[in-house]
Amino acid sequence: MRIRVNFERPEETCFLGHIDLTRAVTRGLRRTLLPLKFTEGFNQRVKVEMGFPLSVGMIGEDEYFDFYLREEVSEEGILSKLKLSFSRILVIKSIKRISENVPAITSLNAILVHFIYGKTSSKINEKDFESAIANMLKQDTVNIIRFRKGKNGREKNVRPFIRELKILDLLDNGQFLLLFSSLFTRKGSIKIDEVHTILENFGIKNSFDKIVRKKTSVVYKGKVISPMDF
Repeated sequence: MRIRVNFERPEETCFLGHIDLTRAVTRGLRRTLLPLKFTEGFNQRVKVEMGFPLSVGMIGEDEYFDFYLREEVSEEGILSKLKLSFSRILVIKSIKRISENVPAITSLNAILVHFIYGKTSSKINEKDFESAIANMLKQDTVNIIRFRKGKNGREKNVRPFIRELKILDLLDNGQFLLLFSSLFTRKGSIKIDEVHTILENFGIKNSFDKIVRKKTSVVYKGKVISPMDF
């Protein structure tokens, strides 16, 4: 029995890294006392498939993980146990039984929609801000430098992974709200902090205060769907 869980990672736990979040999910599942399925081998672990990783400090309002049960349990019973077990860690929104044959979430291309709250100079008006974004979106190549531990930086074109970037709000004091939609693929993706660097490169001095991933969609058989729509 395979269960897909839709959850929120609230601000209280947004500084958990992906590995720590995976551990928290595993421990939370153990606390439910459900008949969990474990991996095979000497070092057996709860069989869990996490969704797309969140950057440290990012709030997630539409996140996912899958887990497996050895026995049939009612969805109502599973949901109540999950909500109780994760009450201080995550917000469990809904669950759904899905087929064992459904691809893992992270094996699919995804479209990730974010709200970015930040601040720029109060001297930059909305027209200049929009012009800088439009100029960036017209480019075929938007390069950033990525560094790996112990290695020199390498140039990476992240333009293919930028789907949408637009201003939702800009106040007189420079505080802004951006909508940023990105493409996450096995061939690559763009990191949120790289958006900050790109804006700087196109003349918009800025700092990010809070980032919220609002929606996660996957591309399956040519259609954009929710991970719950299998």
